[in-house]
Formats: sequence, C-alpha cells, structure tokens
Amino acid sequence: MKTITFNAMGSKILIAVDTEESKIIDKALKAQDWFAQWEQSFSRFRVTSELCKVNRRPGFAVKVSDPFFEVMTFALHTEKCTNGLITPSILKALESAGYDGSFESMIDQVGSVLRQPFNLNPEGQPIVLDETNRTVTVSIGTQIDFGGIAKGWAAHQTMLRLGKFAPVLVDAGGDIAISGPQTDGSDWPVGVANPFDKENNLELLMLSSGGVATSGRDYRRWYAHDTWQHHIIDPRTSSPANTDVLTATVLADNVMDAEVYAKVGLILGSKAGAEWLNDQANTQFLLVLENGTIIKSPGFIKKQWNELCPQITHNLSI
Repeated sequence: MKTITFNAMGSKILIAVDTEESKIIDKALKAQDWFAQWEQSFSRFRVTSELCKVNRRPGFAVKVSDPFFEVMTFALHTEKCTNGLITPSILKALESAGYDGSFESMIDQVGSVLRQPFNLNPEGQPIVLDETNRTVTVSIGTQIDFGGIAKGWAAHQTMLRLGKFAPVLVDAGGDIAISGPQTDGSDWPVGVANPFDKENNLELLMLSSGGVATSGRDYRRWYAHDTWQHHIIDPRTSSPANTDVLTATVLADNVMDAEVYAKVGLILGSKAGAEWLNDQANTQFLLVLENGTIIKSPGFIKKQWNELCPQITHNLSI
C-alpha cells in the first residue's frame, strides 16, 4: 500500500494506491500536478483562474477548458436535480456572509463586520453553456462559485485515472472516491469523525467502491456580526443554512453525488433532509444533530474496530 499526501483546494489530499509497482506509484505521484492545474481553473481566490475570468465578464461568452465546462455542466445539472438548493450562483451570498478570502486567511478575522446582506434570486440568473464552442456566459448580476463540487469532481477524476492501474482510494478533504476492493478483495475502512470529539470516530465503514462525503457546520466557520457563520448557503434565504443538522455524511454511487447529497441533507434539516435522502437511489446517510442525536438510514451499518486486520483507516473530515 502506497499513500501520497499533499495540500490542494484548501484541503489535505490523501491518495492510497494498493500496489507496490513503481510505475503505478509514479503515475499516482502525478496527482499533485493534476490538483494544481484544477485549482488554477476552479479557485475564486486566484485572480488568473478560469472561474475569476468568467465572473469578471458577465454577459460575455468566455471560452473555458474541458474540465471547467464539465464541472459547470454538472453544477447546473445538480441545481436542477435539487430544485436550486445546490447552485453555483452563490458567490455574492458567500461574500456577504464574510467568506471573501481563503478560509486560512479568515481564521484571524474573528469579530469582523459583515458586508450588507445579499439577496439571491431564488430562480437564479441564467448561466448559458455553449457545448460546441466550449463557452460559459453568466448574466449580469450573477457570480459563480463551485464550492465542494469542484473538489468532489477532482477526487472522482483522480480515482478514475489511477483506478485503471490498481485499487485506489482518493480522499480530498473528506470527499472520498473508491475505485473498487483492495487487491486481496477486502474493503477499505473509512472512519466517520465525531464532530463533538475529533479524536474519535462515530462509525467505521467498510466500503468496496463508490463515494462518501461529509458536509458540516463544525469546521469551516467564523464569528462575525455577533453570530457564527459558515460556508453552506441556503439559497432560499441567501444566508448560511439555519438547520438542526451539524454534520451530514452520505454514501452514494460516486463521490460527486455524495458531496451534493450531504449538503442537501444539512440545508433541509433533519426531518426534510432524511426524507429527501431516503428518496435518492443507492444512497445511505448519517446525520448528527446539534443536540447530539444521530439519525441514519438502515443501510448505514457500523463495523467494529476489532473486526479489522491492521490497515490504514481514512477519516472523513469537512
């Protein structure tokens, strides 16, 4: 088992490849360059990124790379499938809540004054895609941010590229993509962190493939305007989601869906969120509420630690 770690997209990236073949390991080492390229496309904190170029030219068709166009297409598909609960048109709302710099730069800004509230149009401003010319046009008044969608896509793409050569697990800041069982046929252990006790796990999952992701209000948050703010925006209010769910962990067919579904579960709250998640095919979930209550689907099965042979456990983080 070879593991590779580095920082990208504001998160710790971990790649575990179940092989000892040097040629395959060399391919896995290229993943850091892949993430660097993708971050240059998707980051709103880099003025030369494709995202910033699109946002600077509202009303104009901007030619973009294939990865950018693919993520934009998925983001709009997600917006439609979630009835607008997850939308790329949230940048102004994020900035209004105080998230106007990288999270690392905000840590020391406790007590900073928020900007004036920004009201999102519930219908959203249209974003036009031209598949033939590979262009994206955002209307005047619209500013986009991919958020976790781009990170989940990057984890998924890395898994697809490396999974052709050996079993692989890619963990991009808690967005985990798994290509298939390990070489000996065993599952991958994935720990679900306890938001009230980061040193311990609530659950240990044994996963053979698919994706798992956690969204939460317990880590990426800041204190401003006499209240705690966080990065998960509810487009219905244009503000950080006011919900009884502290963290939502979702298992799905792929990590991109898992990341989206986890956010929906958190935004909707425990009752509506559990109902919505139960309606999604091949989906299991665990919701941790503010009061410590845990709600989970029947298929979210706990494994005991003593059932495992010594091996790496990959902990979900936010």
